[in-house]
Amino acid sequence: MLDLIKPITDDGVSATRRMFIDGAWRAAQGGAVFASENPTTGAIVANVPDASAADVEDAIAAAARAQPAWAALPPAARAGLFHRAAALFSARQQEFADMLVAETGSGFGKAMFECSLIPLALAEAAGLTTREIGEIYPSQVPGKINRTMRAPAGVIGVVSPWNFPLYLSMRGFIYAVALGNTAVLKPSEDSPIAGGVMLAELFEEAGFPPGVFNVVTTSRDGAAMVGDQFVNDKRIAVISFTGSTRVGQALSTACANVFKPIVLELGGKNPMIVLEDADLDRAVDLAFFGSFLHQGQICMSCDKVLVHRSIIDEFVKRLVAKTINFVPTNPDEQTCVIGPIINSRQLRRIETMVEEAVREGAKAHCGGAAQGPYYTATVLTNVNSSMRVWNEEIFGPVTTVTPFDTEDEAVALANDTHYGLSASVITSNVLRGELLAERIKAGMVHVNDSTVHDEPHCPFSGLGASGGGGKWGPKGAIEAFTVQRWISTQRQAHPLPF
Repeated sequence: MLDLIKPITDDGVSATRRMFIDGAWRAAQGGAVFASENPTTGAIVANVPDASAADVEDAIAAAARAQPAWAALPPAARAGLFHRAAALFSARQQEFADMLVAETGSGFGKAMFECSLIPLALAEAAGLTTREIGEIYPSQVPGKINRTMRAPAGVIGVVSPWNFPLYLSMRGFIYAVALGNTAVLKPSEDSPIAGGVMLAELFEEAGFPPGVFNVVTTSRDGAAMVGDQFVNDKRIAVISFTGSTRVGQALSTACANVFKPIVLELGGKNPMIVLEDADLDRAVDLAFFGSFLHQGQICMSCDKVLVHRSIIDEFVKRLVAKTINFVPTNPDEQTCVIGPIINSRQLRRIETMVEEAVREGAKAHCGGAAQGPYYTATVLTNVNSSMRVWNEEIFGPVTTVTPFDTEDEAVALANDTHYGLSASVITSNVLRGELLAERIKAGMVHVNDSTVHDEPHCPFSGLGASGGGGKWGPKGAIEAFTVQRWISTQRQAHPLPF
């Protein structure tokens, strides 16, 4: 049976967790550990192995050994393991949600939303094992048959973030594994248990063969070492990365130097356009949800609300009136909406960005201050394009509201960014919204919904600094994690030119 939440020892610290390599639980070579901390209280959730380069080598070697037999397993057998993992997860969902709360400061609602995506994703992975992955092409040559086939790429190196660690870690590897690849996962140092160790426990219990899925955990200082090994080890066929644009850009550059594919999902500066015909109360609710879910610590968070000038004063009034009702709350309470910021580095960054904006002329209608490990929900106006809060991803509970007069101006403001992940348009005229959505430079645009939206079976990806190199989801995984070959057969002799 799984033991997802370890008993607490006398010193208040959970027993040291282990990495999962080649079907076995092990400490780091040399015994190094680091602490996974509760962002609300600062208490140690658990001590976790701080992997060495030798540990990462062992994990890659195990995945490489396991891959041929895993790929040769009949599709129904692979699918059955994913279905079993889904059933096991559903039975223990609360334990996963509890760890999301403890390790990442997720509110109850956010944790349950994240958990709700897991069985859906596992079901999509199971279905992927029998998806069509070959094609027949006509030929200009009489008697020739052209066909394409796809084979697993090999071993996938996965690096995942802390904000949705359970779902984004799983999304990073399950479709690749369903297609016959094996994987080595390096979860964030801020969420090594929810984003890695617990997934390994789940997949072990489901019966996945040793070496198919491996987890190595490292401290912040060890992250670059793992990235370097993923890039430079020829047994790693593809890198799957979800995280910051800065790190993704560095990894992408390194991969280009060795001709290695990398699938990226990076940051966002996600606009919501509220047209003058919008249902104002609904628009406020969608802006609030998109801006403040998980304290704005989501790549799809809406921190750029663009509102028609004729309704902006009333919109701001209603958004502020709603926002001030949601004070920072311990995420252990089920009513929590604004929980803690993941760590002090990020808290100080949010604080600095807002203080700079106010000094430069922005107006904070509410919030605008740190309170212990929290940052109060903040609504800013009078923001201009020279400010960091306009140009940089805030990744905190801060949103800006800016007026526009025409649709062309709204589109220009929405596209005034080097990011291009998600966007939304709010209007009572659906056709108008769809036509406007087509003009926004983002990988995903949602009409009459929040910028924060995901469905595991749909293609998820951004443009520009928000990523590229492939689409997340089952269909995109076929392109990203398999290698296509063209095989032609000449069934009858044809004349040669000489």
